[in-house]
Amino acid sequence: MALGRDFKMPPKARSAHDLVATGIGQSIMQGQFPIGSTLPGDAELMEFFGVSRTALREALKTLAAKGLIESKTKVGTRVLGRESWNMFDADILEWHLQLGVDAQFLGWLFEIRQSLEPLACATAAIRRTPEQLRNMHEALLAMYRCEKSRQGFTKADLAFHQAILEASGNPFLQSIGSVIGAALGTSFTISSPVSSDDQFKRVMEQHQAVFDAIEQRNSPAASDAMSALILRAAERVKIKHAGSSIAMIHVHEFSET
Repeated sequence: MALGRDFKMPPKARSAHDLVATGIGQSIMQGQFPIGSTLPGDAELMEFFGVSRTALREALKTLAAKGLIESKTKVGTRVLGRESWNMFDADILEWHLQLGVDAQFLGWLFEIRQSLEPLACATAAIRRTPEQLRNMHEALLAMYRCEKSRQGFTKADLAFHQAILEASGNPFLQSIGSVIGAALGTSFTISSPVSSDDQFKRVMEQHQAVFDAIEQRNSPAASDAMSALILRAAERVKIKHAGSSIAMIHVHEFSET
């Protein structure tokens, strides 16, 4: 199998093996290395990328850890199906965004947010410390100050959501930060909350409701407020997943265990 001629080297690769991992990973996502196919041999890949065997091996190990490929003796390195990919991995999400995402992919991001973030809010309302609450409040105030700045608002909004994940005290919930970042960054390029005064006001009212519920240690209210916030964001970017809708998650009976 020949390497795709239209492949472009990633501009921000930090090292030789990062460059190779990004190049092969994006080629897999673009279909240049189809699912079920076998990657070219080491010599061909080393020549194409201009790297040593050590750098290539490190890159292949990285891709295997992310679930994109599987190496077997006397068989070669096979491209695995999407169901094996670690979709929570920050690099995989970044590669998807660099290549461009469609409405279906963005819909998946919103669905996983709607499944997990309300629970994170419910747990944060119970477990948050005074310091964690201050971090949320600082991020919320930063959002208020970014009424006219899309970039500043995106950064502050992500900090707000990450502070909630941290306050949940659950490492599994904390690990979805990259998913939220991808969803926020992509959706804001389609429709930013700072695009109009009315929209900014509605978005801030929803974030304030989330914060107030967590501050008051009201788990059901925190869950409901986050569910409403995510659903509104999906509607803003006109997410309509074919054959399905983004489900509302309620955690009315959540309790500390």
